[in-house]
This record gives sequence, C-alpha cells and structure tokens, in this order.
Amino acid sequence: MTTKKNSLNFSFWVFIVLAIIIAVFSVQNSKPIDVRLFLWDVNISLAILLIGTFLTGLVIGALYAYQKLKPRSEKEEETDNSDKAEGMKSDETSHGN
Repeated sequence: MTTKKNSLNFSFWVFIVLAIIIAVFSVQNSKPIDVRLFLWDVNISLAILLIGTFLTGLVIGALYAYQKLKPRSEKEEETDNSDKAEGMKSDETSHGN
C-alpha cells in the first residue's frame, strides 16, 4: 500500500510541475496559429490549444489510472479465477494428446 501511496504522491508532484511548465509556456506563446485537422481549418490561440491538449491527456490518463487502481469486486475476481482454471485445464488436455 505504501508503494501505491508513494507512487501517487510522486505522480502528483510531476503533474504540478508539468502544469506550471505548460501554463508558463502557453502564456509566453499566446499568438494565434492556424490548425488543420482533416477537413477543418481553425485559427486558435496556441495557449488555448496547448492547455486543451494537456487537459485532454490529463483526463485520459486519469481514466486509465482509475481503471487500474479501482478495487475489484469479488464477482470479477471469481470470474477471472474460473477463466484461468479453464485455461489451465485446456492446456493440460492439449499437452496430454
């Protein structure tokens, strides 16, 4: 448990440092730029683009971390254990022939 806590604490500080760097960089580079994506042409501030990209990555990373750190229910664990047991049985029968 302390390993997860230390890992989350380290991740928090990495996030804070990245957020500060992104904020400073965005403010210093706030000129409008042309962005082309597939069929769209948009003129947008570089600061808004960078902050939006950072927040999108943050949300995706948080969803991934939540999925990995979420406590599993007993039902999910039983399903995984039964799947593993069935896999071992099929391996044994295939090697026995």
